Amino acid sequence: MELPDYKKPIELPSGVTLHPSHDRAIDQVLHDLLRKAPAKFILLSEVSGQILSALGERTTADLVALSSLVAGDLAASQEIARLTDQYQNYQLILREGPQANSFITEAGRHMVLFVRVGKDVPLGWARLLIHETSRQLSNIIITPAEDIGGLDLGLNEDKLSSLVDEELNSIWKG
Repeated sequence: MELPDYKKPIELPSGVTLHPSHDRAIDQVLHDLLRKAPAKFILLSEVSGQILSALGERTTADLVALSSLVAGDLAASQEIARLTDQYQNYQLILREGPQANSFITEAGRHMVLFVRVGKDVPLGWARLLIHETSRQLSNIIITPAEDIGGLDLGLNEDKLSSLVDEELNSIWKG
């Protein structure tokens, strides 16, 4: 039997309410990404720049500044995509660095996901996992708190195999 939650829901500036069940689901999905990518660092923030979660190796002491910059970077990239008729859901920004690659993507309308992976992680693999994680995070916050238990969360082997097959098929389609 699961004990009741005594933590209060959190109202985010975007108007989204995160209940403890949302928090647990978000935590599960992010920890899965940290292990499976493997990611060196993950930062999840609201589109306003408010930090929601940070996991892994922190190379910066100022997570508040990083979170704000990541949210601003995504907003600017989305606007560039709109102006050039390239906008699509789950925009992804890639920055290649000497020791690691960084990805920034939207996780629905209300969250921004920043992920840093080592240079040894294939870009396609990281992109696939980050895209799926973003989709899951988006589903979590639009799902009523009492229905969170019914979501298929995480990056299990069957889901990953299916995602890889879909990506390979899309390459050959055109």
